[in-house]
Amino acid sequence: MSQRAIILSLDQISRRCLGCYGHEWIETPNFDRLASRGVVFDQCFSSPAPEFEFRDAARSLCNDFCDEGIVVRQLRESPAGETDEFAETAFGQLMTAAEHALVELSCDRTASWMLWLESSGIGWPGLATSQFVELYADELDDDDVSEVLAAIREIEVAYAAMLTQCDHSLGRLLGTIDRLFGDVPPLIVVVAAHGQGVCEIEMLSPFADRSAELTADVGSFRDEFVHVPLLVAGATCELLGSRRSELVTPADLLPTLSDWFGKSAGTVVQSESISLLPLLRNEEQSSRSELFLQDVEGHAAVRTEEFLFVEPDATVQLASELSADDATGWLFLKPEDVWEVNDVAEQNSEQVATLRAALQAWLRSNQPDVAARSK
Repeated sequence: MSQRAIILSLDQISRRCLGCYGHEWIETPNFDRLASRGVVFDQCFSSPAPEFEFRDAARSLCNDFCDEGIVVRQLRESPAGETDEFAETAFGQLMTAAEHALVELSCDRTASWMLWLESSGIGWPGLATSQFVELYADELDDDDVSEVLAAIREIEVAYAAMLTQCDHSLGRLLGTIDRLFGDVPPLIVVVAAHGQGVCEIEMLSPFADRSAELTADVGSFRDEFVHVPLLVAGATCELLGSRRSELVTPADLLPTLSDWFGKSAGTVVQSESISLLPLLRNEEQSSRSELFLQDVEGHAAVRTEEFLFVEPDATVQLASELSADDATGWLFLKPEDVWEVNDVAEQNSEQVATLRAALQAWLRSNQPDVAARSK
């Protein structure tokens, strides 16, 4: 039996601004429609590493699939100049190219194929076309707010217009999929390499001193940057419109696709990655208890369902064999502390010790040079 998949990989987008993740103001009916057709992953986290690492791994997987006889089309969004026609925007042109590719791929009903679409996501800063800006124009009519709040609202409105414009183009693609494949749609995935902050830093409590330190030091682990959307539709036996709370990562998409096509995962798949296909099919599967994150500055973090623990200069501390008393770090309750403004490390010393030990063990296994210096 032929297998088919369409992957929309965005470099960055704000999960919090999507209706399927609880946003009530910005209009994203097509993201929400896709979510209602499949599975929404509520706890998907991505390391604040450059997006090209995930992109390169995905391209390697595509090459492996080609070698194994799967038809693979990869389309990358090209920069576009200023335009007031949404079809001529960079994302609009990508969706048009995707529609043409799907028409060609649909001609052979017996072939297994994958269409991988790469987009920069919501460009920031940027401007939407006038028809989408007008949707939110009324939000700027309030003259009773301060200059600061007015400036924040302008940014929010600009982002809202761009996101709704992106959603509208996605709707065109979903319409083409429905027309070409009817009741037997391909696997459809929307995933982002990174989240995106929209004026959230300006809303943080001015009394959160430790949070201010975190912002200046290792703010790359903030929820709006590492908590990303993952929507999957088209998997067999999935519960339509269901949600999964397991800890997952965009890298899990690679072994998931390998399972979907019945192929070996290859060397591009990280050893910590897991296939999500059992979850999509509502089958029993053991879940992770934690996820480990690291940025390009050497800071690291561990995320569980209840906590986020951030360790600044983690590799330096590991090599220096700092004692628990000397080590620094922040602990935030999740999901209650949305903006990481309340450090509870001092009140939860045992939990900090446990998470720090797990994080150091992970660093040793993933950075042998540092581990050797720490012995």
